[in-house]
Amino acid sequence: MAEIDWTPRPTDWQFVTPQLGVRDVREAQAWYRDRLGCKIAWIWQEEYGAVYHGTTELFLALEPGPIAPVTCFVRVASADETLALYRERGVPIVEEIASHPWGMREFTIEDPHGHRFRIGHSEGPVRPRE
Repeated sequence: MAEIDWTPRPTDWQFVTPQLGVRDVREAQAWYRDRLGCKIAWIWQEEYGAVYHGTTELFLALEPGPIAPVTCFVRVASADETLALYRERGVPIVEEIASHPWGMREFTIEDPHGHRFRIGHSEGPVRPRE
């Protein structure tokens, strides 16, 4: 496998902020706050808002039509501790925690709009197929 070049360049992406369609921005913000521990960042005219957790931000946009669910990956220090906390808070777990050959230990949750978050931590390098 080729080594990754982490040398910064002026055109490098600094971060990505997912925008998730929701039926009600305030209700979605409250769900992310109460269930996942996010903080409410801002709201604009009931149509657009944001929540954040650590240095990660999510945009929430009012979607009057069908919502196209997305999946985001969230890296944490401990997937096991995060899973325990989310279970206590009643977060829907749609895939149980497992260690994978690509070097991650992760589980998947789902929000009320069908958006999924794979949450995990690194367990080391990718293991080749046997």
